[in-house]
Formats: sequence, structure tokens, C-alpha cells
Amino acid sequence: MNLLTPSKINYKNRTYHVSTSFLLVIEYFKYINDSDHLSVEERLNLALFSFVKESTKDLKFQEKAELVDKIYSSFIFTQKDKQRADLLKHQKKSFDFEQDMGLIYSAFRQQYDIDLSDPEIFQKLSWKKFNYLLDGLTDETFFRKVTSYRQAKVTDDMSDETKQFLNQMKLLYALDSTSKDGKMSKEELAAVLAPLDMNHKMLKRKELRDAGRI
Repeated sequence: MNLLTPSKINYKNRTYHVSTSFLLVIEYFKYINDSDHLSVEERLNLALFSFVKESTKDLKFQEKAELVDKIYSSFIFTQKDKQRADLLKHQKKSFDFEQDMGLIYSAFRQQYDIDLSDPEIFQKLSWKKFNYLLDGLTDETFFRKVTSYRQAKVTDDMSDETKQFLNQMKLLYALDSTSKDGKMSKEELAAVLAPLDMNHKMLKRKELRDAGRI
């Protein structure tokens, strides 16, 4: 498999050679939203330093922003990606690149025998091809099992054992909450209460309510 796809982009009558390996893009997602520690210009400079081989020091602030936006829309989040996101926008998030990288690493090793920690791989595997491979992971991988637990709906027609199992899996493999108020989700509460009898359920609810968790 040819993992390396040379990319070029034209901007202001100049050709830039662009590298969008999956690892660079994942790092980009981390710092591009880090407004607490980095200024907008610092984030733009980091992005261009990561993605573009040529120097961009001669570009003005607005030009840097335009170039980063062009790289993003051309190689990272294309029009097809936007259409897909619109179709799936009401679905609950099933994975996170940073939090689930260990599961993704194991899945790639299991199914494709690709070691994502190999410098030859993570430097050359483009973001586009990485996502093709990610989409192709089968239910035999533990990564897909975990994402299916997160997406599964607990319904009344399920047995008590199945409900308890799914709620426990949802709690065990839940993505870190972005909530600032510390409140538990319905799924988390259900998983905590599932093993308890009625009296202890009431006590646990009171304990969580007093602690501001529900």
C-alpha cells in the first residue's frame, strides 16, 4: 500500500508542498482550539509549521489564516466531510481521536498489521487514508465494540441483564465529559443504579443529589 500521497496547494501565485499525516492533524486539533494558552497567531504559525514545508514568514496575518483555512478545507475537512457531518450531526459522538488512540492503535495492528507508532507510518500515512482505514475497521476490533456500546440504545424490550450490561459498558467506556457543571448523564446514572435494590437506589440518588451530581 502506498501510504504517502504528496499534496500541493496554490496560494497567492505560489505552490506550497503540504504534509497532512494523521498524527500532524490530530496534534493540530489539540492546539488550534487552545485559546487558553496560545494566541490566534501562535496557533496559525504552529499549523503552517506543521503542514507546510516552505517558509511562510513573509505572509501577513490574514494571509496565514486564509492559507490554513484552504489547507483545512482541501485536505482535512472537505466538502464531502461537511455533508457527512450534516447527516450525522444528531448522532451522539462515538469516539475521540485523543482519548481512543490506544484502541485505534490496537485495531490497526489487529486488522491491517499497521503499527501507527512506527515513524515510517505516522510520518507518511495521510489524514485521508488514515480515515479510509478507520472507516474500514470491522466489528471484530475492540475499538468498534466500544463505539457500538456508546451508541447502543437501552430499550424497554431488553432483558434486565442486557440493560445492566450495556449501561455498565457505557459507563466504563464513556468519553470524558465536556460538561462544566459535573452533572451525570442519564446513562451514567442508570449504570450506577442498576446493581442496587430499590432502597439503596433511593439512598444513592439522595447522595448524588446532595453532591450536586444530578
